[in-house]
Amino acid sequence: MQHIYPSKIGGEVTIPASKSFTQRALTCALIAEGKTVIRNAGVSDDELAVLKLIQDAGAKVTRLPDALLVESEGFSPTKNLQLSIHESGLATRMLTPVLANSSKQVNLTGKGSILNRPMDFFDEVLTNLDVEFESNQGKLPFDFKGRMVPKDLTIDGSLSSQFITGLIYGYVASPLLKKAVLTIQNPTSIPYIELTLEVLKNFGVHLSLQENKIHFNGPYKLTGTTLDVEGDWSSASFLLVAGAIAGEVKVNNLSIKSTQADKQILQALKDFGAQVLTSDDSVFVKEKAKKGFIFDATHCPDLFPPLAVLASYAKSSSRIKGVHRLTYKESNRTEAILSELSKMGAVIRVEGDEMCIDPSPEITSATIDPHGDHRMAMAASVMALGARTSSRILKSTVVNKSFPSFFDLFRTLQLKKEIENQ
Repeated sequence: MQHIYPSKIGGEVTIPASKSFTQRALTCALIAEGKTVIRNAGVSDDELAVLKLIQDAGAKVTRLPDALLVESEGFSPTKNLQLSIHESGLATRMLTPVLANSSKQVNLTGKGSILNRPMDFFDEVLTNLDVEFESNQGKLPFDFKGRMVPKDLTIDGSLSSQFITGLIYGYVASPLLKKAVLTIQNPTSIPYIELTLEVLKNFGVHLSLQENKIHFNGPYKLTGTTLDVEGDWSSASFLLVAGAIAGEVKVNNLSIKSTQADKQILQALKDFGAQVLTSDDSVFVKEKAKKGFIFDATHCPDLFPPLAVLASYAKSSSRIKGVHRLTYKESNRTEAILSELSKMGAVIRVEGDEMCIDPSPEITSATIDPHGDHRMAMAASVMALGARTSSRILKSTVVNKSFPSFFDLFRTLQLKKEIENQ
């Protein structure tokens, strides 16, 4: 549990590595032949889950002083595999098609909330790609055996771009790939698909998304490489919002050229009226006007929790579009935002696909249940800055899923040094 005391914010921090980038890099390192050096890899629970899985799937991993060395001969197991994805939604959706290139039996399971998240996409799609596939009524655990035979597919991308990422990497990993086209209907989170392709280029495979189609002409051979993982815009969004509502902050290790979807937080902060200054690798945000804003989060739904906090501090009403993307996260994130932030004085309602947030008459302290959701724990902590007395965040270790150092960095920014562990 964490006690969060009201405070102004000021200072400078360095954000950890991008969870999305690290997991993609580790997946490609498993598929690749040769040695891959990954510098600045993250250490969140989700990243460690993928690291453990690729080791169990045959890659050799060595921890260097400032990097990870992954050695692989490509993914071609010689025995049946028993693997766990722990609680990572991205890893489940990304690695399942890759693992479907095994001619051996694969059992893939997980733990916690991931066991309740729908994955029935794979029941239909992988079966159509000649994979012998069984799930637990569309959910983990999975039992399957390939090898996948890539074909032309038209798929609905409205649920999650992570399924698209999985198919891209699964196709590229397939020794049976010839020519194939993935056509994506209703694509969402397009920046994440672009990040998927960007990471792939580091390993020597150049693909592009054009008119919602990706053309493959394989088979491909990924080659081990050296790459640096950029900082995580998703994690940074909470600290940037803290600066916009309660003082000022400079966040380092953020590439302004990044293709990460959550870089769009910059536009929301500007529309809110905050002072925003950027350089090649850092962002400075200072509290200023606090205006209501309109924002479409359809392609960056992980921004909903920090944006809901930002909007609660505005002097006029705000609207955030894309609520349909929130149901199958670590929590039902719509319900979690309404429940927990309302305890703290947020005035929130849902109208169709939009979350409507009116100015809060008063930010109040509360005891917060993050619903097992790392982003809710961080959002509530930032929201608590403007209360009159301290708030409590229960089960605060949930932040380890994506941002283990969150409370340490948050503590360094609080000008009133009163965050207590219990």
